[in-house]
Amino acid sequence: MASGNNSSCEITEGLLAAVNETSEAPTRFLSSARYLLPNWLPVVVSLIVMGVGSFANAAVLAVLVSARRHFGSCVHTLIANQSAMDLLACAFGFCSRALTFTGAYKYNGNAILDGAICVILEGTALSGTCATAGKLGLVVITLERYFKVVHAIAHRKYYRNWMTKVGVALPWIGGASFSLFPVMGTTRVANGRCMRLHFWPIEGMLEVSTFTFSCC
Repeated sequence: MASGNNSSCEITEGLLAAVNETSEAPTRFLSSARYLLPNWLPVVVSLIVMGVGSFANAAVLAVLVSARRHFGSCVHTLIANQSAMDLLACAFGFCSRALTFTGAYKYNGNAILDGAICVILEGTALSGTCATAGKLGLVVITLERYFKVVHAIAHRKYYRNWMTKVGVALPWIGGASFSLFPVMGTTRVANGRCMRLHFWPIEGMLEVSTFTFSCC
């Protein structure tokens, strides 16, 4: 019985060792891959993605604007607004990423110019605003299509043109509230560096903003 227990213990230990080796292998692979990849590769990939997104959304927006006379409708206006938000998000994101990667601008003590570059470009105020507005715009389009399809009679009876204007404005207002204003109020240049979302007057505001950014 003792020899049987010893053999079973040895088998169990061998299985646990094999499991540990297999679980540690992906971790070792990821850590080694992290050192093998050059630091500039993710930046270049993001620049390519944003560049392609800018050209694609510009083409879509041009088609929608040119076809507005023939297919003018509420959803057409909302989709054109969505394309504009995605276009600006990609364009501003490309500029911010390129500025950060190349280090083309050096903060030289000019409070107005340094603050503008830090907040608008390196602080991603505009790209973040447009990206957040794009997410809210998708919510608006989804809700409009839902009521159009599921509650078609009520939609045809009660829907008005001013509701489309509200649907266009709400994503921009939400993007400014969730992204632009927090970045403008808490981003500063300190010791020659742009400190994004770093200066909070109240610690509770940081917690609320972190939760909001994670949701949006």
